[in-house]
Amino acid sequence: MNQIDKTKEPNNYESFNDIVNTITEDMLLELSSISRRKTGLDVIVWIQTYILQTNQHNTPRIRFQNNTASKSQIIESIPMSISDEPKILLKANDLDKISLTPKQIASIKEWIVRNKEILLKHWNAEITSYDVFESLK
Repeated sequence: MNQIDKTKEPNNYESFNDIVNTITEDMLLELSSISRRKTGLDVIVWIQTYILQTNQHNTPRIRFQNNTASKSQIIESIPMSISDEPKILLKANDLDKISLTPKQIASIKEWIVRNKEILLKHWNAEITSYDVFESLK
């Protein structure tokens, strides 16, 4: 299993591979996927709580699949902040690795803003993944 460098802050990764390498077996058990059908997006989304994080990210975030495949592919996911103005949490030189269209990225950002309150409650472990699924807009 890969070892996580806990000294790295969000956006301090050297490459896209650094982000892929932070995804551990433990983390896979902590993520909850949300289907395209449930979100209305073209991609699968993953949510997690800050308390269960093994890699010390302080910025509330979701992950979204970097393609429109119907099968979950967390290894190909991209982190995005949960905020009023969601941002992709990659270094500028890795943004070209994103395979989604600007329209698809905009839809993900709109979905985050629309569901920001519930996503933040989940990030802070105030509610369960089930509560998120029941409350999404």
